[in-house]
Order: sequence, then structure tokens, then C-alpha cells
Amino acid sequence: MAIDLKLFLLHAVDLFRRWSAFFGSRRVLARLLSTLLCCVVVEIRPFSKLGGSSAFLVLALKELVFSVQDSLAQQLELTVLNILGAFTGIGVSTLAKYIAAQYPEDSTRSRATCAVFLVCISFVAGLIKSRLPRLNLSMRISCFVSIWILTNDIGIQSQVLVASGNFLWITLSAAVICIFSLLAVMTLLRWSVTNFERDIASTFVVIQDCLREGLALTFPHPNDPPVNLEKYQKLKANLLNRSIKLNETYSQAAFELRIGRLSLRAIRPLIGVVEHLRREIAWGMPLRKRATATHHALSSTFHGHSFQSPPITPLPSPPLPFEHPIVDALEGPAQALGAALLNATRCVEETIVLAFHQADPPARLFSWRPGSAEPDTGKPAKPEPVDIVEAMGHHGWTFSQLAAIQQAEAGLVTARDSAREQLRMVFCDAHVDTGDKLRRAPLIPKEALTCCLAMIALLQMAQEVRVALQVAHRFASRYETSRPRLWYPRLSLAWLGVPPGPFVSDDPLAQSAMLSGTGTEAPVAAADDDYAAPEWRQGLREHAAGVGARHAAMKSARMAGVEVSSTSAQPQLAQDGMRATLAGWFACVWSGHRVLRLRMRLWWVHRAVRHSSHLRHAFKNACGVALLGFPAFLPADSAGRRWFTDAHGQWMVISYLWVLETNTGATWRTGYLRILGTCLGALYAYVTWLICRTNPYGLAILVVAADIPITWLITKSSLGPLAVPASVALPPIVFTRYIDTTSTQPVIILALLRSAMISTGMIVALLMNSLIFPRHARVYFLLDTSRTLGLLTDLYLSLSHDIVQDRHVLTREQRRKTLKLELEIRNSLNRLSAQIITMHNELSLLPKPLRHYRRVVAVLQNILDLMTGLRKIRENIPRKLCVAEVFEERREFMSCVCIALFACQHAFRAREPLPQFLPSARHAFATLEEHVHARLQQARAEDPHALGLSAVYAFAEQQVMRGMVDALEALLEVTGSLFGTSAWLTHESMSTRHEEGDHGWYSTFRWEEV
Repeated sequence: MAIDLKLFLLHAVDLFRRWSAFFGSRRVLARLLSTLLCCVVVEIRPFSKLGGSSAFLVLALKELVFSVQDSLAQQLELTVLNILGAFTGIGVSTLAKYIAAQYPEDSTRSRATCAVFLVCISFVAGLIKSRLPRLNLSMRISCFVSIWILTNDIGIQSQVLVASGNFLWITLSAAVICIFSLLAVMTLLRWSVTNFERDIASTFVVIQDCLREGLALTFPHPNDPPVNLEKYQKLKANLLNRSIKLNETYSQAAFELRIGRLSLRAIRPLIGVVEHLRREIAWGMPLRKRATATHHALSSTFHGHSFQSPPITPLPSPPLPFEHPIVDALEGPAQALGAALLNATRCVEETIVLAFHQADPPARLFSWRPGSAEPDTGKPAKPEPVDIVEAMGHHGWTFSQLAAIQQAEAGLVTARDSAREQLRMVFCDAHVDTGDKLRRAPLIPKEALTCCLAMIALLQMAQEVRVALQVAHRFASRYETSRPRLWYPRLSLAWLGVPPGPFVSDDPLAQSAMLSGTGTEAPVAAADDDYAAPEWRQGLREHAAGVGARHAAMKSARMAGVEVSSTSAQPQLAQDGMRATLAGWFACVWSGHRVLRLRMRLWWVHRAVRHSSHLRHAFKNACGVALLGFPAFLPADSAGRRWFTDAHGQWMVISYLWVLETNTGATWRTGYLRILGTCLGALYAYVTWLICRTNPYGLAILVVAADIPITWLITKSSLGPLAVPASVALPPIVFTRYIDTTSTQPVIILALLRSAMISTGMIVALLMNSLIFPRHARVYFLLDTSRTLGLLTDLYLSLSHDIVQDRHVLTREQRRKTLKLELEIRNSLNRLSAQIITMHNELSLLPKPLRHYRRVVAVLQNILDLMTGLRKIRENIPRKLCVAEVFEERREFMSCVCIALFACQHAFRAREPLPQFLPSARHAFATLEEHVHARLQQARAEDPHALGLSAVYAFAEQQVMRGMVDALEALLEVTGSLFGTSAWLTHESMSTRHEEGDHGWYSTFRWEEV
């Protein structure tokens, strides 16, 4: 009994703490205060009269458009943009009503004028909303006020300015109350700035954890604690997600007001450093794979290693099966360099936090970092961050931190130079047996190759971390000489549209502004509508070749016309000659240079308009408004007009606009959640009316009480589309009788009508987005995957072209092209991940293999990381030994890789099965590896010092290429699982099914599924 009472008290205390933290949030208090103030404004009749019979819409706009945000910068941005949108809608609608008032009341012309203006406003708003997502709410409130103004009192001259004044008061009241509530709460609670600095600092902590796990996995010891492979894989996935989100967070923070000493641009280069470190960990310290049977052309089982699920239980990294002098010699320098990297990244993290969060109490600084001893080195734990901050003080931290940065950089450079020299000495002194038995054996064992790859990755990481230290030193020095100031957002076209996509570049000049994949997918044309550039260029050549022939034909036709016309015996032939002359002249003009350029431009415009997703969304926006708002523009004595007025059909049109999204999956998720929220809100509103009737105090208390769970759903969960309609459904039902005392309609009927109108608009939006120009995420996912595979093929061809050219140093334009291609692929992968999330929300009769789609994205991300590693490693390999003398074998391997990527690209684009047999990249790689090792052995036999540091890069390249072979086979396996295999050699027709041996072909047929 005592134990149960103790547990009950613990649960009660924990619940009290959670609710205290919830009500202590600035946004929660500001939301509740804004709801209360809106209720007061609506209930005080001298104020509510300014809004007319629709004064309760203050609460609706408060929730839909001007909802309280987390920071003042976001609230100011929301207020300014949405007020401008509302003023635009009010102004254009007032102009439309003024023009309509010039015609007789309720005439066809007056009603048509308002209808045409409303459809045009909806079309333009849909176009801007799709093209510039930051103006989404601004365009929606513009349509909101336009619908209410243009569907009431059409053609009545005395009512032209009345509705505009009402909605001007409603808009300004909602905006002022929300921003006032946030400012009032901010006077009690501290104003915190954006979390971009904390995000990037905590990302460096994740990098440290990944580096520790990778070192323990690459250089294992029997007495080491077990390495949790599942944890390591989750850390790498977490690092990838953080690297992607850093770009989004920076894009949001760059357009906000903030107070501080330093600009966020001072730490922007660290975003690229984080991504580079993530890639080097990905290709340099992969998960250790267990030894399994090698898959060859006709093996009876298939093994896919690259994307198999991690083990559920922690698996210890096995010790090396034998000792090797190279592994033993590299272990010490690797551990020393790893320790220097950990110290340097920790120093960068501390500098970021100290420079941007000096106003925070010491207990909150470094709150994400676990305080524990370092198990890998056995050294005692470093002092706690709080002790560090208190020891340095808030004013003199820069001098000590600058000294720490210089010390960390010096230690990193020393460890890097020592590791590089040790690598060179190890391979210069390596013993190579040139006996007949070992001529076909590898130069060094596989374990040593893995260590070589890890060492190269550590050396590359040292360069990146040194750049991070220099950036930290720069903004720490600037902190000492700067003063606190107000940083304004830098407004641009990117601020209005989707924020710039992730930008990671080794070359500062290679900049590319790409769109992220949240709301605007890259336009992908259908297969039959995709005109390749070589095709129409060939058409131009044919036109150019035919010009001479056409000129000759025209000349002969003119001559024939002259000769025939000279004789009066053949007038018909003369007329035919003149017709041929006119036809030839027209063909000449049609194929002329200027006309041809005009035709090309018109073709590009036609193609862009035909495949523009923005125009399609604008058409659906206007079409739905025209369909649902049609009864409002019927004659006043018609049944449709009376029904629309009595049922307040405006809510039907507004709910349609609020549910219609740019893709089908988002529309479905938003739609069914909003329908459910509307029904719940209508039910609560009816209960509130039964309890309070027209009592203003009771109405305000119950409306604010309903806002508590609504606020929790909006701020603490992902069910915002359910909570917002519930809040919007309350005012039209609760305050109708309070504002309009002459209304005789029963409240239960009113509640049913409101919920029915709102639900009808949502259902129409679902049908519109599903039947007219549907944008199914699955279709776009498959097309974008095909496009990404094509980009990967282009990237690999570019890397292969760069390595075989005579110049060892790439030009700036070549480097820019390669980095731009890598950036485009990364953006495509981010878009694919977003489409999988959207696909999960779509309703489909056929089940969607989302697990396989996620595997596809993971494998493509792995291939991109490996290609990035190849680009960096190939800058230092010996070209003569590893490229020129093995050109045929390297060409064979490159062809196998490109054919495999092309086969998968075709399968995803056409949704056709793979061929059963493809050239084996593993077989080609084994041949290439054998010849490279033979050339290196031969060079070592001729010159004992031939195996220097460049040979280490050659061995690292072999490891990365082996990882690419595994990734390609994994890609072929998952592609075959999705689309099947065109098998012609099966167990029924194959007598030599168990024939062993590798014939240079890879089989995509899965025998275990037969």
C-alpha cells in the first residue's frame, strides 16, 4: 500500500511538472490571452458593431491566419504579410463591388462582374500560393475576405463600403490582439532568439559520437566494450537528418529579427563543414560486414548487404582474425588523430555556444551534452560545462577560448602530419613477397585496406575541422570588438518563396540556389512528352540541310513558271508553277533563322505552361471557387441563392480553399483531420450554447477552456489540422445568437449547417485534388527516383572523365559542374524523403511498399556519399599505375556501373522489370583490383620506395569501389523486388542451375521467390 501511494505521488508530481511547463510556455499563455481578448472584443457591443453581423470572424482569423507564434520575429512577419494580403483582397473586392454597383441592382452584369472578379482573385491567389509558399496564408486571407465581400449585397450601391469597413476592422482586430498578447507575455518571460546556433552546436556533439563509434569499429580490441552497431547506424541517420535540417533552420533564422553581437552569417560556413564531415564518416567508416558467401551469376541464393536491417541486439565488433604489421602501425596514429579531432570539434562547439548564448544561465549552456568520462582513452572526464563557463566568466571568455582554439588547431596539425608521415613510412617499409604463390594474392589484406580507408577519411576530416576552427577563431575575435545590435532580415525573392535548398560546396564560387522538397517538386514531364535536346538539334540539322534543296526547288519552279507563261498554250501549268513558288516561299520563311528561333521559344513556353504545377493548382483553386460559389451569383429570388444565403455557403468555399493543397497526399491528411475537427468543434459549440445561452461571461470562459486542449494539440503534437477547424467552428455557432438577437434559427440546425458546409467544401477539395490534375506522391517519387539515378550516372561519368584526362588538376568550371551536380542530387534525395512522408497520407486501393521506397533512398544516399569519397580520393592516386596502365579494366568497371544505374533508371521510369542478366560490376572490380595490385607489386619490385602515400589513396579507392559494388547490388535487389525480373532462364528450363563459377554476369532473378 505504501509503495502504491508512493508511485501515485510520483506520477502526480510528474504530471504537475508537465502541466506547469505547458502553462509556463510563452506561446501557450499568449494564445490563451489572445482568445480571451477576442471574446471580450466580440462581446462588447460598441466594438463588435464595427464588424457588423460577422464580428465573430475575429476569432476565426485569429486562429486561421494570425495565430500566435514562438517568437516576435515570426509574429511580425506573419502580421505584416497577412495584413497586406487582407488589404489587397479588400481593395480588389471593393473595386469589383463598385463596378457592379454601376449596373442595376441584381442584374446579370453586376452578378457576373463579382463572379469574374472572385474567380480571377482565386486563380491569382492559387498561382502565388503554389509558387511562393511563404505567402500561403496571405493569399488565403485575401480569398477569405473576398468571398465574404463579393457574395453578399451584390449590386447594392449603399453597401459597397460597409462590408469592406467591417472586414477591415475584423482583420486589424485579430492582428493587433495576437501581437499584443505575445508582447504582453514577453514582458514576463524572456525573449529567446532562434535555435539555429544550438542546433549546429549539438550537431557537432553527434559528429563526436559517430567518430568515437567509427574508430572503435575500425580499430577494435578484444578488451574493448562492445560496439552497438544499431546505435552507430542510428547516429549516422541522425547526423544525416540534422545536416539537412541545418539548411532549413538557417533559411528560417536568416529572415528573422534578432538581437546579438554576431550575425548568423558568421557561422554559416559550418553548415558545409558538418555535411563534409558526415560524408567522410559515411564512406570512410562504414559498418563492418560479416563474412558471407559471394553472390555470382548463377548462385542459388541472393545476398544484399547494403540495406539489411541492423541487428536488434548489440553486436560486439569482432577482433581482427590475425595480426598484421600495417594494422598495428596505423592504430596508434589513427587513435591520436581521432583524439585531436574530438578535441577540436568540442572546442568549436563550445565557441558557438559561448558566442551566441551569453545571456543564458550557465546551467542551460551545453544542456544537450552528456557529462561522462571518456571510455575510449581512459582519461578522466573533462570539467563540466557549467564549471568551464563559471571559470571563464561572461566577459573574459574570448581570450581563453581563442587560446584554446589555437591550441586545438596546433594539436590537430601535429597529429595530422604525424599520421601522414607514419602512413608514408609504413607503406615504404612494407614487405612484399614476390614469390610465385603470392603473385596473384592481394598486396595487403582486407583488414589493412579498411584501415587505409579510415586513415584517409581521418586526414580529410582533419582539413574540414581545421576550417571549422578557423571560422570559430574568426567570429570569436569579432565578438570581442562588436556590440549588441538589432539584426534585420535580408528580404529577397527567396524570402517570399521556398527557402534556398541545402548548399554544400568545396568551392565558394560554385553556388547554386536550389528549391527544397517541401512544397514544390521539380517538374518532371511524362516519358512521351520529354523531348531530349539531341532530338530537336537533329531536327535543326535536317532543316539546315534541306534549305539548299528547297531553294533549288523554288528556283526551278520559278523558271518553269516563266517558261510556261511565255507560251499562251499552257495557262494551267503556269498557275501550278506560281503555286509551287508560293509554297516554296512559305517553306523558306517557316524555316528561316528568326522564325525558327521564335518557334523554339514558343515551344519552350508551351511546354512550361503545359507541365506547370503552379498553373494547375491555380486552375483547381479557381475551378472549385467557381463551382461552390455559383449559387451566390444566381438571381436573388432563385432557390439556389436563397439556400446559399440561409446556409452561409461562404464557409463551404472557404473550407475548400483551406484544404486544397499542392499535392494529393497532403490534401487527404488535411481533409479528414479537418472534417473530424469541424464535427468535434460543432458538437462542443452546441453544448456550450446549451449551458451558457447568451451569457457573455460563460461564453468567454468556455471558449477559453476549449482553447486549452486545442493549444496543446497545436503546440505539442502533429494534429494541428484537427485542432484549428475545431477552434474555427466555435464562433459561428456560439456567438450568432449573441450578436444577431433577431435570429430565430434553432442552434442545433445552425450547428449542423455549419459543420455540413465546412465538411462539403473539404470533400470537394479532396475530390478535386484526386480527379483533376492529381499529384500523387507515388508517381512523382518514381519519376524523381529515375531522374536521380540519371544524375548519379552523370556524376559517375564526370568523375571517370576527370580521372582519365591529361590534366591532374581540374579547372574551376569542371569543379563547379561536379559540385553543382552533387548538390542537385542531394536536393533530389531530400525531395524523395519528403514524398515518402506525403505518400504515407495518401489513400490508395493498392498497398504502397514504403519500406522498399525508404531502402531505395538509403541506397541512393549511400551511392552519393561513396561517389563523393571517390572524387576526393582520386585527386591523390597515382595516375600512371592506377589509371593509365589499367585503362581497359577500369573502362570495363565503369561500363558495368553505368549499365546497372541505367537499368534501374529505366525500371523506375517505365515501371518495367529488370533484365535477368546484367554485366557484373563485382567481377569487373575483382579484375581491376587484381591488375592494380599487380602493377603496384611490379612498381615496388622495381623501386622499393614506390609505395608511398599515393598508394594508400589507391587502396582507399579500392575500398570505396568495393562499397559501391555492394550498394549497386543492393539497388538492383530492391529494384527487382519492386518491378520484378524478365526471367528467361528459370528452374524449369535450366538443367545447370547449380553450376558454380563467375562468368561476369549478375543475375537479378531471385531464386528464393520461385
